Amino acid sequence: MYILYLDESGAHGEASYFVLAGLAVFEREIYWFGQDLEAVQHKYFPEKTDPVFFHATRLRTKAGDKVEPPWDELTPDQRAELKAEIYDIIGRRSAVLFACAVEMEYAKARRRDPYEIAFEDLVSRFDLFMGRINRQAGAVNREEQRGLIVLAQSSSAKTLAILAQRLQQQGTQWRNLHNVTDIPYFAPAGDTRLLQYADFCANAVFGRFNSKLTGDFDRIAHKFDRDENALHGLAHLSRGAPCSCPVCVNRQFR
Repeated sequence: MYILYLDESGAHGEASYFVLAGLAVFEREIYWFGQDLEAVQHKYFPEKTDPVFFHATRLRTKAGDKVEPPWDELTPDQRAELKAEIYDIIGRRSAVLFACAVEMEYAKARRRDPYEIAFEDLVSRFDLFMGRINRQAGAVNREEQRGLIVLAQSSSAKTLAILAQRLQQQGTQWRNLHNVTDIPYFAPAGDTRLLQYADFCANAVFGRFNSKLTGDFDRIAHKFDRDENALHGLAHLSRGAPCSCPVCVNRQFR
């Protein structure tokens, strides 16, 4: 089984983009992702025995900003190093990334909630990914896999559960679903290390599209789902003209 862990960024405040993003991990890899984050905690907080909740925005601070515990125990350089180490884990471990960046004006023009737009888009992309995995498995007589989605708990949970049920029964606006099983599950991000990684993915994509900050995004850009030259794992939904982001550039050359 592959599990797609998703979290959001940009849902609050005056952001011009909403992002839903995360990573799809084969079930046996979950343990190793967790161990890597435990090692990061032990390096920076060796005295703490309870799990530290790693949250990207708490590490993205400027000089003069108030820093919440336990991050105030670290220097600005240490916080930057810690954040880079987490992105490096995502970049080297066996996972496939998915993200949808929805411009708020795009959602308003369609009179739809940006979270619903992004969720339907990623469910479809994840189902296509699982279809490719299963075709490859069938070619060598291996067992087929199924996909499960876990989202960080939010105020949209009830709405998304209803939408997910409709997608299972009627399909997305593009196709029926064949490889994603059951309803999505919701969990507090502090309860699972994988949702904390998803938070970092969402934060990097949000920074890239909302604020043109490319550093964190560039560390993990190579992990978005691809099939040969086609970039499938990243969506940019905007009312504007094509830009220089990987999605728009890939679309121009296909």
